[in-house]
Amino acid sequence: MSYLTSNINWHAEYIALLDATDTKLQLSGWVSLDNKSGKTYRDAKLKLVAGDINRVQPPQQLMYAKAGRGMETAAMDQGFEEKAFFEYHMYTLGRPSTIADNETKQVSLFEPANTPVKKLYRYTVADGSKDVNVVVKFKNSEANGMGMPLPAGKIRLTKLDTDGSEEFLGEDQIDHTPKDEEVEIKVGNAFDVVGETNTMESKQISNRVRELTLEVKLRNHKKEDVTVSALYNAWGDWQVLESNFTYVKKNARQIEFTVPVAKDGESVLRFRVRLNG
Repeated sequence: MSYLTSNINWHAEYIALLDATDTKLQLSGWVSLDNKSGKTYRDAKLKLVAGDINRVQPPQQLMYAKAGRGMETAAMDQGFEEKAFFEYHMYTLGRPSTIADNETKQVSLFEPANTPVKKLYRYTVADGSKDVNVVVKFKNSEANGMGMPLPAGKIRLTKLDTDGSEEFLGEDQIDHTPKDEEVEIKVGNAFDVVGETNTMESKQISNRVRELTLEVKLRNHKKEDVTVSALYNAWGDWQVLESNFTYVKKNARQIEFTVPVAKDGESVLRFRVRLNG
């Protein structure tokens, strides 16, 4: 007998431990099961389906089961086996598991994986904007020691202090991530890197055309050089007329300027853009 029940849910959680150089991290994944269905499932065969599943009710993750609080760590040969299933991904636990009523249980999703990462600084060019975001990104690939499709979930970034204690840096929510796609974690805002935007000139060329000259000051109070990605959100048809730093067109509405900033120094980005719309 099989049936679809409610009030029994699961979600993925990740811990990413950053190394001392901020160039590598160790990623651990867990599945948290929450059973409030009113039924205990003993020695159940556990299958988790990850994906955006359309239902005629609020969306939820699905769990299939056939027939206190704890943490359960699986050996590699009895952990979750992943496979493609329709347009989703299925994770099957390689051993029976009992899920008691009103129990929350954690099961290891995969063995800890080590992967290289990039730390980036991002600043949004806008009057009044000061915060410079810190972003950590990595590629979910076999070459990087990973490659399993990752279910959506919360990811927490930590780092070991010099005394050996593990300190919390920040957290983010990642989407379902196939293999060979990038994972991006917005950690927080940099303490020692700040930005400042001023509109230096604004000209109305015609009813639809306007030219802006902007000055962006990026100050680095750290003891090492950094590179800041300054993002400007344009509107309508646009054209960069002048810029003292290189830039790329990220998409139809976003320009990315790459600005190196020396330690204990300041870099000033100046550009003129024509907006038509």
